[in-house]
Amino acid sequence: MKKTIIALIIIVLIALFPFVRLDSIQDKYQPVKETSDFEIRGDAVSIFAKGLSYKTISQVPQMIDSAAFEGLFVHLQRSFPLVYSALSIDTLSTHTLWMKLEGSSTQADNILFISHLDVVPVDPKTIKDWEALPFAGEVKNDFIYGRGALDDKASAFGILEALETMLASGWRPAHNYYFCFGQDEEIGGTYGARLAAEHCREQGVSFRVLFDEAGTISIGSVPGLEDTPIALIGIAEKGYISVEVNFEQPGGHSSMPEKENAILSGAAFITSLNDDPIFKPEFTEPLQGFMDHLAPEMSFGLKWAFGMRPLTNSLILSSYQKSATGRALTTNTAVATMVGAGIKDNVVPSSSRVVCNTRILPGYSINDIVDAYAERAAEFGGTVQWYNDYGSGPTASSSYESADFITLGQSIKSTFPNTLISPYLTLGGTDSKNFDGLSAQTFRFLPIPLTKEDLPRIHGINERIHVDAYHDLCQFYIDLFQRIE
Repeated sequence: MKKTIIALIIIVLIALFPFVRLDSIQDKYQPVKETSDFEIRGDAVSIFAKGLSYKTISQVPQMIDSAAFEGLFVHLQRSFPLVYSALSIDTLSTHTLWMKLEGSSTQADNILFISHLDVVPVDPKTIKDWEALPFAGEVKNDFIYGRGALDDKASAFGILEALETMLASGWRPAHNYYFCFGQDEEIGGTYGARLAAEHCREQGVSFRVLFDEAGTISIGSVPGLEDTPIALIGIAEKGYISVEVNFEQPGGHSSMPEKENAILSGAAFITSLNDDPIFKPEFTEPLQGFMDHLAPEMSFGLKWAFGMRPLTNSLILSSYQKSATGRALTTNTAVATMVGAGIKDNVVPSSSRVVCNTRILPGYSINDIVDAYAERAAEFGGTVQWYNDYGSGPTASSSYESADFITLGQSIKSTFPNTLISPYLTLGGTDSKNFDGLSAQTFRFLPIPLTKEDLPRIHGINERIHVDAYHDLCQFYIDLFQRIE
């Protein structure tokens, strides 16, 4: 009987599909005006490659390699002389650059571009596997190799190269352009972007729109559109919290163990995270925008599933749970990342500890997450506290119907003509989260095409960008500056 009912439901849904309209909305991202062509300088690639040779590794101020950052700053000043003469430039915190290009209009809006100059370290054990040394600044077989080539010096140098090119042509914008180049994004931005945001709050400066890194032009990562480049623009960012769950049980000698102990309680709790997830999957505004933008471009099966929402919501969410990326897009992830117990091999410990990390969906607070962990931990006799007293809530969602989102999409289409545009939920952390509430709109996008094979290069071995891709990145920012105006 149950199978018959399910079959009837499927038949009805299929019968209804012809009445569902899924018109493409990609046309609004076709450029509506031509922008001027500017040729970037012949030494742009070598300037960027040299920038990768500075080991600007993320650190707290007390341990930062000042010589590396200061060397990079000298290189920037020599390489972008017009930028350094036309913009006001300050150093915030210890090594965060804050720049402003004054607009000519009395009605000027404030526009902010964010990038970061710090990079993650390279595991010495992996250097032998690199095709070019990670801090040599080498161009090999038309690829620029080095830590930061993708994350995120490419964006910083591309923005500055675009500015230098535009200023050389006599460009003077109507709006005020601000640029923040952070020193510690890879470890949370506490001493870089966060202090820059505090500076803005103190000065009463807010922004019409903020552009930062994150989403890329994805090739091969979206089911149903594997052969189509898709620009994934982060319109919101998940939050971050780690909690420590503690369990206590009577310990004793290992020769006469009880049936229950603190280790078993912790293990049962960890197992429950997979067997019965604390947080259930759900749709968020970025995910709905993602479906609205891409479903019309998909094949019949996926178009049918997305087109029949909300009737097919449970089917879609169930499908998303089959992959790590799908779960990250639809749930508050909950995973054990550290465990600890025991002091000696023949002693049953009286306590155990489990540290869990959650990336928080928009719409939830940190307290919501902590309370949910506490409820689950109590089932196994555990108690919960924040880990390291650090937490960051999710950001607000920006509108993919806004004029600035459409402008961004048009610049992408202008530079990468065969690319589809889509909003997206940023899963990791960016410096832009520190400016939440200071900008009417925030969009996270890095204009670099990446295949699934390229993704492990970010923070990994052989991080690199093709020379042509770097040229396109610079041209993208040149186009975007003009369209914003």
